[in-house]
Amino acid sequence: LEGHEFQPQYDVQLIFNETAQSLILCSAACNQNPSCRVFDYDSSSHRCRLFEADLTNGAIIAVASQTSLVGSVILSASLYASIYNQSCSACQGNRYQTCSSTTNMCQCPGNSYWNGSMCPLQLFENATCSQIDACRSDLNLSCIINYYGEFTQCLICINLFTIFVYENLNTDEIFHFLIRCHLDLTSSLAIHFIVLHKILLQCSREIDTSRLT
Repeated sequence: LEGHEFQPQYDVQLIFNETAQSLILCSAACNQNPSCRVFDYDSSSHRCRLFEADLTNGAIIAVASQTSLVGSVILSASLYASIYNQSCSACQGNRYQTCSSTTNMCQCPGNSYWNGSMCPLQLFENATCSQIDACRSDLNLSCIINYYGEFTQCLICINLFTIFVYENLNTDEIFHFLIRCHLDLTSSLAIHFIVLHKILLQCSREIDTSRLT
């Protein structure tokens, strides 16, 4: 699209911002980088930007420069179906899947996940998710499950809980925080938090008792 550029939703999605002498070289740079899903190029300034993003977490916007355009990698299930979970020889030199050092099988590249047919990009905070590995784990996000066992959205509630416990040992405040987490997490996980709260209370009582004696 001429007269347009890509606007990512998050700064971390910009993975390359350099100059390239031509549109072909910029698109080739995107093709050689497995993380690249979208690129934009301005033939006047020779600016070439690569993004680990797509239209689910970014937008194509109009700009004043008519020499700026946007390109994207076209994905389809056929690029993945015959390769995913095959031995590493099947995906050697393949940009769409990578060899896992732990399983020695072809898997989705970093920051993407297998949805049963292809490897979409993992989701950011508050995005609706439908499976456990759909969220950006490198950003400490998890696909939270509600009371009914349904996947809901990408959140970092667990990590906030851990920080809260270490920074504030007031058991009353910890208890209230556990209740707030309980609204977002599975019942089983919330039970573990409540058990932890009881342990903290018990430890607090034991410390008070030891001081008295």
